[in-house]
Amino acid sequence: MVSVALLVTTAVYEIPSVPARGVGNAWDKVQHVVIVMMENHAYDNYFGRYCPAISPVCPHIADGIPPGTCVPVNDQNLSQGCIAPFNFTARNLTTVDLNHWQEATRPAWDNGSMDGFYQAEGGTQTTFGTYNGTLVPTYWDMAEEFGLADHMFSSALSYSLPNHWFLVAAQEPAVLEPLPTALLKKKVPAHHLYLNQSNATATVESELDQHPNVSWAYYDYPLPSYQSAINAYTNVVGKSGAYNNWNPLAAQAQSYTPANASHFQDTSGFFNATRAGRLPNISWVIPNAGVSDHPPGNITQGQNFVASVVNAIGSSPYWNSTAIFVTWDEYGGFYDHVAPPIVDGDGDSFRVPLLVISPWTPAGLVSHATYSFDSLLAFVEWRWGLDCLGPRDCAANLPTSFFHLRLHRAPVDFPAWANATYPYVPPPLRAPPYIESPRGWAAADATVSFSDG
Repeated sequence: MVSVALLVTTAVYEIPSVPARGVGNAWDKVQHVVIVMMENHAYDNYFGRYCPAISPVCPHIADGIPPGTCVPVNDQNLSQGCIAPFNFTARNLTTVDLNHWQEATRPAWDNGSMDGFYQAEGGTQTTFGTYNGTLVPTYWDMAEEFGLADHMFSSALSYSLPNHWFLVAAQEPAVLEPLPTALLKKKVPAHHLYLNQSNATATVESELDQHPNVSWAYYDYPLPSYQSAINAYTNVVGKSGAYNNWNPLAAQAQSYTPANASHFQDTSGFFNATRAGRLPNISWVIPNAGVSDHPPGNITQGQNFVASVVNAIGSSPYWNSTAIFVTWDEYGGFYDHVAPPIVDGDGDSFRVPLLVISPWTPAGLVSHATYSFDSLLAFVEWRWGLDCLGPRDCAANLPTSFFHLRLHRAPVDFPAWANATYPYVPPPLRAPPYIESPRGWAAADATVSFSDG
C-alpha cells in the first residue's frame, strides 16, 4: 500500500484591474468555452509561412519567419555557417520526435537569442522544417475563416506536463523543474514528492468546486480510484493514472471525490455531450495520442481531429454560444524566431499557434497581442466570475479582441484533410439563420471598449 501525505492550499489572489465584462452583459452570449490542447508544434513550424503580406485571404499580416532568416549551426562559431528554415514535403507528415525537454529548450532559447536550435537538437535540420497551406490546410483554413494569434507563448520553457499545469493552474509543482529524471524513471520518492506538491497547488478545479452552477468537463480519460492512479507506474505519456503528462488534475486527490470524478471523461465524451445537448460551460478536450499532432504521429490525423471538434459545435445549436480555442502545448523541438517574454523563472516559452473560432470572430483576424496558456485560464475565470490563482493568470492578457459580439458568423464545415484545400472553398449554400460577416475588422462591430494587449 502506498501512502501519500497530502498538503492542501486554498490560497487565491484577487484580480487587479480586470475590465468589466462589457456593456449590458454582452459577454453572457459566450455560454460555452471549448479549449483543445494539441501537441508539440511551434508557431513558425505551422504558421511561419502564413499571410506574409496583405491579400484577398489575408486582411492582416502575420508575424512569420522573416525573409533571409538563417540560424547559426554553432552560435559560438559563426564560421560554421547557418541553416535557413525550409519547407517540409508530404514525406514529413510524420517526423521524428525531437528533443523538447528543458535540457534542449534552454540552450535553443539561448537567453532570447533563439540561435541554439541546431545544437540543442543534436545536429538535425528537422528542427527548421516548416509546413504550409498544402500540408496543414485545415489549420490555415481555420485561421483564414476565423482568428489566429501570432504571439501566443507556451507558459513554461519545458515539456508537456508543466505546460498543461499552466493551462489549469497558471503554475506548476516545483519538482517538475529541472528535468524530473527521477520521476521519469519511476522512482517512488519522486512520485510521492510530485503528488504532494500537486495536491498543494491550487487549480481551476478548486475554484469550480466553489461554483457548482458552472458546469465543466476534462475530456481525456475517466479516472480510476486514486490509489489505482497512484500505483500506475507506467509510461507517463500514456493514459496511465496520476502521472499523466496531459492531465495534471489526475495527480490531485480532489479529482477522485464523488463530486468531481464524473467531470473526467474519455475524449469521445465531448462528442457524445454535444450530440446529446449536455455540453458543459467549460470543456478541456485532450486528443488521444495518435491524433494529437505529437511526432511521430501523422499530422493529417490531428487536423481531422480538430476539424471534428469544430464541426461538432458548428453543426449543433451550441454554435450560437460557444468560443473554441485550439492551441499546442509546446514547441516540440521545432524552431521559432521570436524570443519569448521573460515572465519568471519558468518562462514564457516559445510561440505556439492559437486558433480562435466562434460566431463573433471576424474572418482572417490576426491578433498580435501577447498571450499564454495563462490567458486561456484567465478568460475562463473572468467570464464566470472566478478568482484568479496567482500572479500569472491575474496579469494575463485576455483574448477578448477575437470577439466582436455584434457579429454573428456562420459555422464553417471543415472537410477531412484529404479533401481540404487552402484557401478555403466554402460550400455553395450557407445554413440559415446565420449571417456571414464581412472579412476583417469593422468599427460598427466593436462592443468592448478595453484593450487586451
